[in-house]
Amino acid sequence: MTYIGGVRLRMAIFVGALAGVGAGLVFATAHAFIIVPIWDRMTGGLVFAAIAGAVGGWSFTELYAERIDAGLGRAAIAGGLYGALLWIAVSPVSAIDFALRKAGVLPRYELLGVAVALLLAAATGSFLGWYRRRSRRGMIAGAAATILLTVAMAGPVPIGRSSRAFGIFLSVLPASIVAGVILGMALHLTVRFRAPFPNSAHDAA
Repeated sequence: MTYIGGVRLRMAIFVGALAGVGAGLVFATAHAFIIVPIWDRMTGGLVFAAIAGAVGGWSFTELYAERIDAGLGRAAIAGGLYGALLWIAVSPVSAIDFALRKAGVLPRYELLGVAVALLLAAATGSFLGWYRRRSRRGMIAGAAATILLTVAMAGPVPIGRSSRAFGIFLSVLPASIVAGVILGMALHLTVRFRAPFPNSAHDAA
């Protein structure tokens, strides 16, 4: 069985999926206060949030493995930081979308906008992974997390449409931080209260 930083990979994916659902609920609550309630449309959104969270759980263990077993507080802080950095990494996607719409490129060439969004998300995520690990594996982990977060957000947020839309864009930040804190704490507890197992990033047990 595969372990990353002492964390069982399947557990990281499972906990990440739960954290993603938690983030989705935080976002839906913010949407209800800022614009309108969307509880009746959240089923599909929560599925995508769970998938993004699962990938995020794996990515977090790749990029912050040494923080998971460093104490509950440090794991929580690392998780919150990870969530915030993911939001920062995907923010340029909405900014570029705004610029393209101002330039008249969108919505005329919508497929181009989708391609730009995904490529930009991959690029910023790769940079995050490289910054943390200086490795191809870290870059892949970072890119996967930002791409899936962009998909879970249903693409770029139309921040130029209204102040409420910009508020929704900002609400993704606390949702990401909450999910990261849950992820970091939960993964620490799985390491803390399980029997000893390998610390190798790719060992099988």
